[in-house]
Amino acid sequence: MRLSFPRCAGLVVGLGLVAVLVSGWTVAGGRAAPGAHVTVTVNRTGELDVAPLGRLLDVRDIVPGGRDEARFVVTNVTGSHLAVRVRARADSADLDDQLMIELSARGKQLFAGTLGQLRGPTRRRLLVAPAARAAFVVHVSLPAAMARAYRARGADVSLELLAG
Repeated sequence: MRLSFPRCAGLVVGLGLVAVLVSGWTVAGGRAAPGAHVTVTVNRTGELDVAPLGRLLDVRDIVPGGRDEARFVVTNVTGSHLAVRVRARADSADLDDQLMIELSARGKQLFAGTLGQLRGPTRRRLLVAPAARAAFVVHVSLPAAMARAYRARGADVSLELLAG
């Protein structure tokens, strides 16, 4: 069987099209692993009311250099002055050394450090008068220059208010 010129040309063009299609047929690239997933909640106590109540932050893909912020207001519902401190409870220790937390109220920084360090009560206290309110700001971040240890990890952080 002899191939004519049109058949040879068709074969070459067809093979070329197949090569182009196969080389361009790839799955879109992406990151090897997702960033960290962090949630932050706060709940009221018998002496202190909190607004908003419950989940403050739900950061699904925080990466080094990433930062997020939440605000909440604490109200003293007692007839006495209260010294308020904060500590963190987390469901795992995965991000204890990586996740940075800053906590401030009334322009004063109450805490700046890692999640692991906040597992103990803050050294600084905020004095809240009877029926007074105090606005809190919490920042969570991962340092810009950090290893890959944060990838696909998570922490459900609950901020506990301690009044005394």
